[in-house]
Amino acid sequence: MDPLLDILAPHLPQDVMGNVKTSYNSNHEMLSNYLQHIRSLSVASIPAEASHLTTSLQSIDKSLTNLAITSRPHLISTSATLQSFTDGFESLSASVPTLTQVLPELESNVAEFNPVNDRQASATLLSNIDKILDILELPSLLLTCVRNGYYAEALDLVGHVRRLGIRYKNVKIIDMIQAEVNDALVEMTSVLLRLLRENVQLPTAIKVISYLRRLQPFQSSPNATLELQHIYLLSRSMHLKAQLVSLSPLKSIPEKYLKRYVEFFREYVFAAIVGFRSIFPKTVVTDESDKSKVYTVDAGEQLLSSFIYQATSDLKTTVDEIIPLIPDKTSDASLYLQVIYSSQSLARVGGEFWSVMADSNELKQILATGEQNHWVAALEKQRDLAKKLKSY
Repeated sequence: MDPLLDILAPHLPQDVMGNVKTSYNSNHEMLSNYLQHIRSLSVASIPAEASHLTTSLQSIDKSLTNLAITSRPHLISTSATLQSFTDGFESLSASVPTLTQVLPELESNVAEFNPVNDRQASATLLSNIDKILDILELPSLLLTCVRNGYYAEALDLVGHVRRLGIRYKNVKIIDMIQAEVNDALVEMTSVLLRLLRENVQLPTAIKVISYLRRLQPFQSSPNATLELQHIYLLSRSMHLKAQLVSLSPLKSIPEKYLKRYVEFFREYVFAAIVGFRSIFPKTVVTDESDKSKVYTVDAGEQLLSSFIYQATSDLKTTVDEIIPLIPDKTSDASLYLQVIYSSQSLARVGGEFWSVMADSNELKQILATGEQNHWVAALEKQRDLAKKLKSY
């Protein structure tokens, strides 16, 4: 047939070679052109050509598979019609009825089998195959966006699917896509909630809360803000506890453990309070009867106060437990001073907790008797440092 084919023939499978022979006989010019194309290639580019053929074959196979899937209802309908037509003729052969008996059934089958309409439907399907495939891929595209952190793009896709649902009501394929998108949104909600429990920075936390507002059940909830405030503070509390648990190996060195504990407490509680006030600013309301009176309304303040109280109660408990374990008592004042500075630092954002620390039985007794101890020494040292700073 061709010298190049003669060389390749021993290395080709028999079924492939059979197809090549058939193609050569039926379409000699096309195959000759391709063989000429191969001859023009360099030896180094032959593997790339083979890879290109494999990729093209996979692409064609995928297109045929997708076409078969999307055209399945039409194929089934046509097959059922043909089967009915065949069954009618088999019945005719078996019973040999009269012509007047056969004609009604034949007319019914001919009316049901309308090749013109079938061809029109197939042509419409093929002309819109790209758009149909794009719609079918929306759920998987949404999941890809979620798993790669493209949450804004994912919500845009959700909006697009909802518009499709409104435009094409009672279309089964659209209903199926909406159900898959809802499943993907459940995963997206879980991912966003998990982010809030990690060491998330303020800009990211603001975006996460804004994304959650656009998802169910928050989107339709009348108390979405309060619910999100609760979730945010609970998540930050879980993150703080996880960080403090990581310090457990240091408990063998009580002084170092307590110092690191206070540092973690000040860093993460401060960040949580700042984040809360940035994400959920207070609502300002003006009295309509007296414009000079302005009020702030914020139901989340109680939640924030509870968060601060719980965190500082845990701190007080830890201080009471660890201080007696420190062998070098001269370092107690320094640790107490660090706790006081932590309280003053949080006071700048409304998180002062000295009153909680003062609620301990030890400190109450000290304040009642006037006994000089490390708490009092720490307070006096803090005052001296403050006076020196003012003198500068």
